[in-house]
Formats: sequence, structure tokens, C-alpha cells
Amino acid sequence: MKIKAISKSLAALFLAAGMITALPTYGRYCGLAVTVSAETTAEGFVIDDIDGKRIVTGYTGTGGAVKIPADTDGIGQFAFSANSSVTSLSVPSGVSKDFYIGDNAFYDCVNLKTVKINGSISSVGRSAFHGCVNLESVAFKGNVTTGIGSRSFANCHKLKTVDFTKSNAKLGGLSGASFENNFELTEVNLPEKTGAVYGYNFNNCPKLESLRIPESTQIIGAEVFGYMYGCKKKGCYSSIDGDGQTERSVKADGTKSLYVLELYTADSEKFQKNGGAFYDSTLFSGDKKITQKPITLTVSEGSDAERYAMENGIPYRYDTGESESVFSGLKTTATSSSVTLTWDAIEGAELYKVYMYNNETGKFTKYKDVKNPKCRVSGLEAKTKYRFKVVVYAKDAEGRLVKGETSKAVSASTSDKTSADKTSDTDKDK
Repeated sequence: MKIKAISKSLAALFLAAGMITALPTYGRYCGLAVTVSAETTAEGFVIDDIDGKRIVTGYTGTGGAVKIPADTDGIGQFAFSANSSVTSLSVPSGVSKDFYIGDNAFYDCVNLKTVKINGSISSVGRSAFHGCVNLESVAFKGNVTTGIGSRSFANCHKLKTVDFTKSNAKLGGLSGASFENNFELTEVNLPEKTGAVYGYNFNNCPKLESLRIPESTQIIGAEVFGYMYGCKKKGCYSSIDGDGQTERSVKADGTKSLYVLELYTADSEKFQKNGGAFYDSTLFSGDKKITQKPITLTVSEGSDAERYAMENGIPYRYDTGESESVFSGLKTTATSSSVTLTWDAIEGAELYKVYMYNNETGKFTKYKDVKNPKCRVSGLEAKTKYRFKVVVYAKDAEGRLVKGETSKAVSASTSDKTSADKTSDTDKDK
């Protein structure tokens, strides 16, 4: 990208001259700051000293699993942008609470698959991970005090799970379109202390069938949970949020990957320019239709989320509190090579999906579907701790199988081959 190349060239000139540049805050450069000449670590991190803050502004390493140095204070704009060698990102727990990930920091890192933020940070900037088309999972194990910038994780077409709930974390909020156009997104966990969720945030996430909105969270804007799906003619899509449906067309303006949005109006019966444009060469090619699946929100009575669901005709259910109230009898029994899970039968359940935690991927992976409230997990290592979750599925009024409540994690340690079987109650850690 020419703009990016010019920006980096100018940045290099400024650094060489020790000139004044902009200070990164909430992933953006605003105000004035004195930049000292950069250093490059043995791992390939280019680090600038900006007003006494050590900021990662570039990367020349070999890629693969990248762990950000704990003695840094942030990742600057475009620091890793378009880097195809990075496959995973880890931010250690030792970084300062003011640590931030800047605007476009990992933009178009097409081979990045996992992101783990292991400590509390300040923010994730605008379009920080935009276009990471192979990104599959994102986990935050601490606070994100300021919040997530607009389009931070947009167009991550393979992103499946996002978890903000580790260690009772706080999330400042989700700016507009933070997770827009994530076709495979099925699970998002928001902490109790979550700020406002703004418009278009989960727009065009057709596999996100349920989402729990914390009681104090406000929902602001339009089409927060809308969907875009193919029209009959190529280069056109519709969007829907509750009872409102809008048809739009997408037309290339002649430059690579740049598309202009047009809005169909019933009065004029024709498409008119909608004052917007976006980059994405494949998203609205018209080659395949995205099947819409209605989302069901879990809300608290009297909350802003309840108000939003009612006003927009979005299906919702009331939060019953702790998931153990549904999976009240969930227990485990372990031998040296297996763990058996049992729980009380849930009324209306069609099947249960049992998940086992994978230490290598850092997420729960489905082990088995069962019809009855019991599952034996075999072939395990002796004297090893394992964790499990159970998800209940039922049929809706139209006979479709829909996801219900998820249990909290339960843990069990397999015994030594010479020891007696052991039983473990529900794990108190989520």
C-alpha cells in the first residue's frame, strides 16, 4: 500500500532526525511527543522511546509465535501491518496497565491465527486486527480499561471465539463495527463490567446465534446485531436488524478493492449513494449467499439490552444468573484413564455438546454430542488435570436446533494407575 510505504518512510526520516512526532494514546497519535532513535532487539522488535515510553513500532523478526517484550508500553500504528510471517500473538501479563495496541497495528496479517492478551491493558485501536482473515480465537485475561476501537476485529472471516471474561475482567466498551463481517463467529463472552456496545458491532456475524449482554451495558446505534446476506443479483446485499430490512448495492469505483455503498430507497425505487466506501476485494463478490440465523440475546430484566431487544424485535430471554442453576448436578468421576461427566437432565433438551479444554490451543474443543446427561471421556493420561464444559441444545418453535445455556467449567484429575478413582466437584474458576 503506497500510503503505508510513504508513512513508514516519513517516520524513518523523523526518527533519524530525532524530530517531534505524535504520541500514541488509545491506539492513536495525538498531541506532541519527542521520539528518540530506535533500537532493534535480537528478536527483531523495533522499539522507539517516545516520551519515556517504550513503543514497538516495527518488526524484522522471523515471525511464527510472537511474544511482545514485557518491558514495552505499547504497539504503535502499522507496527506489524501486512506481515504474513506472524502466526500467533501473545502479550505477557507483565506489561503496564497503560499498554495499548495501536491503530492498524496488525492490519492484514493474513496468517495470524491466535491472539492472547495475558494481562490488563488500556486499549485496542481502530482496525488493529482488521483483515486478519485466518484469525480463529482471541482471549483477554485481564482488563481492557478504555475499550476496543472501531473495526478492530472486522473482516476476520475465520474468527470463531472471543473471550473477555478471564479474571473478572473489565471492558471499557466496543466501538462501532468492532466484529463486523466475521462469518464464523459463534461465541463472544463479555465481562460483567462492559461499557457501551455501539452500532454495527456484530453486523454480518450469521453464526452468532446467542449473546449474553451484561446488566449495566448500554446498546447504542443501529444494526448492532444485523445481518448482510446476498440479494438475487451480483454485487448486492441486504441487511436486517429486528423488523427493519434495508437493501444495498455494492459497486467498485475502479480502484483496487475499493467499493462504494448505495442505499435503496422505497420512495425513489432506485439505489442512491450512501456516502460510504470500504476496502475488501472478496467480501461482497456475490459468489455465495450468507444464510441469516436470528440471534437470541440474554438480558437482565429492566436493562438497556432488554429495551433494545424489544424495540428492534430481536428475540431475547432473561438471564438466570449462574449457569450452575441449570447444570446444578454437574459432577465428574475420574479413573486413571477416563473422566465421566454426569448432570441433571434439562427439560426440553434435545442433545448436549461436551467440550474439553485443549492446552495447546488455549480453548475448549468439542469432544462429543450426547443425548443423555452423561458422557465418558476416555483415553486420557494418568495423573493429569482436565477441564470440561457442557452446552445444552433445544428446538425452537420452528423445530430448529438452537444453543442454550453453557455450564461453568468443571475439572477432574485422573488418578495414578495404582490409586483409587477420584471424584471432583464443579470447578469454581470459570
